[in-house]
Amino acid sequence: MLTNLEKVLLLQDVDLFSGATLEQLSHLAAIAQEITVPAGRPLYAEGDAPDGLYIVISGSVRMRRSQEEIDRIFPNGTFGAWALIDDEPRLTTAESVEESRLLFIPREDFYDVLADHVDMVAGLLKHLARRLRKFAEAVGKEA
Repeated sequence: MLTNLEKVLLLQDVDLFSGATLEQLSHLAAIAQEITVPAGRPLYAEGDAPDGLYIVISGSVRMRRSQEEIDRIFPNGTFGAWALIDDEPRLTTAESVEESRLLFIPREDFYDVLADHVDMVAGLLKHLARRLRKFAEAVGKEA
């Protein structure tokens, strides 16, 4: 089992939390659940309701859309981050390729942390604004 400090170190590498302080990450580490899944186990399917963010500790996870593999997530990689923010159904299916240890942040618990630590909301909004700005600049260059 990971300690809270080890969880914080993993969370530091999550793009969505890039503006978070160590104290803020410690609040997220407190709700993060370590889970082990056997090979071939689906974590969620395309069209499922969003449930939370996953971080691969060991093993690997295959991301599929309509039976086509579109990505593989390896240790320290994340998937499902938009489920923390967006209510839309999942766009992909996630399935463990081998026995994998994952860190999972449930969506509902995440909102409880944000409600108790409003300062985290400002950091998340700034991060999302930066991503939207980069996207808008990239689209502007292509036009």
